[in-house]
Amino acid sequence: MEIRPAAATDHEAIRDVAEASLDASYSHAVDDDTREQALKAWYDPDTVADRLDDDATAFIVAIEDGSVVGVVQGEVIEGPDLVGRIDWLHVDPKRRGEGVGSSLLSRIEQRLREQSVDVIEGRVLAANTAGGDFYVSHSFSETTERTVEIGGREFTERRYRKRYDGEEPTLSSFETDAEQLYIATDERERGSAGPFYPAYTDTDRNDRYGYVCGPCNSTDVGMDPMGRLECSDCGNARKPTRWDAAYL
Repeated sequence: MEIRPAAATDHEAIRDVAEASLDASYSHAVDDDTREQALKAWYDPDTVADRLDDDATAFIVAIEDGSVVGVVQGEVIEGPDLVGRIDWLHVDPKRRGEGVGSSLLSRIEQRLREQSVDVIEGRVLAANTAGGDFYVSHSFSETTERTVEIGGREFTERRYRKRYDGEEPTLSSFETDAEQLYIATDERERGSAGPFYPAYTDTDRNDRYGYVCGPCNSTDVGMDPMGRLECSDCGNARKPTRWDAAYL
């Protein structure tokens, strides 16, 4: 099996693997229209081309007998911690259990660590138990969980992290005119102009307030049913939510 950087010519094969992987992992939990929206948002030709040209993005494929059998993509998110976030890891359902996912994870960890990240993070819907088990089996620790909205439905998303600096993440205090908030700088979401930070009303991160826009510190941040974030004050925007597929 060959593990190599993805190329623009891999686009159709990548989308095919992603579609089969999402169907196998989430057909029981996420409806057909929502899965199709995710494919369109993440794997249309222009989006793939943009990510391949982004120096902060790692986009890697697994090749067997000339065919793409797996793909992993992630990016570096700057902030108080330098985070290498794994956005998606897809394996052809017919090739699961053969170590494809482990090989891809090892390569993207190497690629992200070359950029001196402090931590590598993956997020998986609780409905995908295999995804969470996969991370734990590769020395990631489950840290927090949150509720995300996808296609008008609420799901529990779990976060798995592997730190390399030995330090624990902290919360930053943030005051609005109405109340005291706590900003989770280690849960940042990459936006077009800068990061968004989840805001909580308690230090245990049980009561989610919303998001704070990093570039302008506004709390006027909206989210659509696919998880797109947009700041009403400065226009900073985040692409749709990813909900990782299967890792086997």
